[in-house]
Amino acid sequence: MHSHSSVITVRQKTLCTHSVSGALLSLLLLLTPTLVSAQQSFSDLPEDHYAFSAVEFLKENGIISGYSDGTFKPEKKVNRAEALKILLGSLVTQEQLSLATGTDFTDVPAGSWFLPYVEIAKVNGIVDGPPKKTAFQGEKPVIKVEFIKMLLLANKIDPNSYSEIRLPLSSDVNNVEEWYYPYLRYAFTSSMIMIGQDGLLKPGEELTRGQTAVLLHRFLMYKGNRRTQALLSETENEILVILAMLEANNVEQAEFASARALLAARGAHTSKPNEPIVIGALKTAEAFRALVRGYRSGLNKDYTQVEKLAKDAWHLGEQAKDASTDLGTLADQVQKISQNMAESARAEMSKTE
Repeated sequence: MHSHSSVITVRQKTLCTHSVSGALLSLLLLLTPTLVSAQQSFSDLPEDHYAFSAVEFLKENGIISGYSDGTFKPEKKVNRAEALKILLGSLVTQEQLSLATGTDFTDVPAGSWFLPYVEIAKVNGIVDGPPKKTAFQGEKPVIKVEFIKMLLLANKIDPNSYSEIRLPLSSDVNNVEEWYYPYLRYAFTSSMIMIGQDGLLKPGEELTRGQTAVLLHRFLMYKGNRRTQALLSETENEILVILAMLEANNVEQAEFASARALLAARGAHTSKPNEPIVIGALKTAEAFRALVRGYRSGLNKDYTQVEKLAKDAWHLGEQAKDASTDLGTLADQVQKISQNMAESARAEMSKTE
């Protein structure tokens, strides 16, 4: 839609970057306990490495270990057999492992170190076995979506959580019918994954030891209600992306970002449903989702729907203010955008009367 007839005279710049940045984060510092800095355990994993905190936590809790030479090898690829051991190592006992002496997988030799993990995973539905799949392919590098699926199923997480949200998340995760979509959706609501600088989620990425440690650590922190700040930070970041993409008239990327903002806010709300700032953040994310849908409706010249969605966004902004007065400024600006969008829609409709 061109600017001379565009319902997106919503004036995205009304909600300027400096007014959004920090609006949520500055209010959340007390929601997450301060973590004590760990000592460096591995010679190739310094404190400034992206996986340092995750690896140290998992090592301290006996979930992972390094090599005999004192290294961790964070950039080394992880194969499917190793991934299962990482995920199941702290969930099964030695007795359970000793009872798993055989398997129907054709490529898992008797006596192999990973046979017990593979068999336990198969019996518990963590991996697909015969007749659906006759080979485990334990030597293949594990990819992101496989690891996330195994992690969630090993911890008895229902992949249908948040099933009411079926929205494309990025240009490389735009088919909600893909087998892995429910697992990535949950991974986003638990802050296990976040969008990259390139705007991609890379579902088929082969994972390294450092990456698997980070995913597992984030999941465990989320289950302990210690990722709320990260999720609200991600909500804020996605709102900034929405604004930038609307300003660039890139509605597809704005739609992706609005879906991710909604999921991140939902994840925070699941962790802390009674926290006023979290409730307000969720309403704000819902408001931006409505605004993006309104923009799309404007491109389709469905001005009646534009007006309706603008009203929805305005009321969601009001609910955000009711939830937390600290979000008053942000909610006021959301309502201003909503008002501009509704007025533009009415102006367009009057041209056809």
